Amino acid sequence: MEKFDVAVLGLGGMGKTHTEAAKSSPYVDKIYGYEPDQARREERAKELEIIPATLEEIMNNPAIKFVSIAASNAAHFPLAEAALKAGKKVMCEKPMGDTLEEATKFIELKNKYNGFLQVGFELHYSTIYQRAKEWIDQGLIGEVVNIQTRYFCCEFHGKNTWRSNSTGSFLIGEKLSHYLDLQRWFMGCNPATVYSVNAPNVVPYFNHHDNHNIVAKFTNGGVGVLNFMMYNAETLHKDPLVDMLTQQSDDGHFLQYMICGKKGAIETDVFRRRIRRWAFSDGEKHMESKIVETVTYKPEDDQVWIHNTAGQNVRILELIAQGKGPEVPPEDAYESMRYCFAAAASEATGKIIDMSNF
Repeated sequence: MEKFDVAVLGLGGMGKTHTEAAKSSPYVDKIYGYEPDQARREERAKELEIIPATLEEIMNNPAIKFVSIAASNAAHFPLAEAALKAGKKVMCEKPMGDTLEEATKFIELKNKYNGFLQVGFELHYSTIYQRAKEWIDQGLIGEVVNIQTRYFCCEFHGKNTWRSNSTGSFLIGEKLSHYLDLQRWFMGCNPATVYSVNAPNVVPYFNHHDNHNIVAKFTNGGVGVLNFMMYNAETLHKDPLVDMLTQQSDDGHFLQYMICGKKGAIETDVFRRRIRRWAFSDGEKHMESKIVETVTYKPEDDQVWIHNTAGQNVRILELIAQGKGPEVPPEDAYESMRYCFAAAASEATGKIIDMSNF
């Protein structure tokens, strides 16, 4: 097996996840790490047991075939541009820029250099959502016509951080892009119109909105709704004797999909660690609905089931080793980002956004 070297750009918490994924891949030889500040770069590289390198050293090293971008949002495009220009395969965390124009540049960049570029929508690799997609593709619930998404959590950004200091509809691209992306994936088509509103903020020190209520009409006639607020659940104080999701399962945290089709429905429930399926039938007096399948998983499997960033990265390295293209191409990720920016535009203008003109 021919191995290749990789580089991780951005060595914070997400950078650590990317590094550990690379270490677990049988296709990877050496791992290099980059931070713009030299002292931090050397310190983090030592902690992660990888090789510190400048950006120039990484781009000029032909042995480095793959670059993983885990840096802050503003650095995504310039780092991706440098890597693709240098002939590297690239995986970049979402979002694809802070504006629709910046997201469009990612597509132009990929076309210009004809390179490998995959954007990090790792929920495509998370078992709970993969299972839902499999049931949909098997026709078990019929045509999907209604997707209700409920995401309630505590405030965990903290005061005076770059996230809490971000402005406007920052959370849509930063956090909710994953869940709007899944709506597109499950529905099998794109939104035709998007409308979103905010209630007044509850978190006083957020520069961005702390709640979003997004409604989309899809091109198949189906409807997707996402209700999000980042304050009602109990603040997380970890108990070493209780795993996190069990602790949060009845304290106001919710992360659920109800995916309704013409023949049945699917519920994914992160905090209850389960996915369920209903079947609809024609009863004597009314339509009957019955739960016909329930799948649960254990706490030790949380990462793989609900947010499988490591699994995504390992799979991307496998695709590169096999000479294959990305499984979530940037054009598909772009449509999810367009959905996000349309929701933000709707909030800013108070108007329904027609996607054909957006």
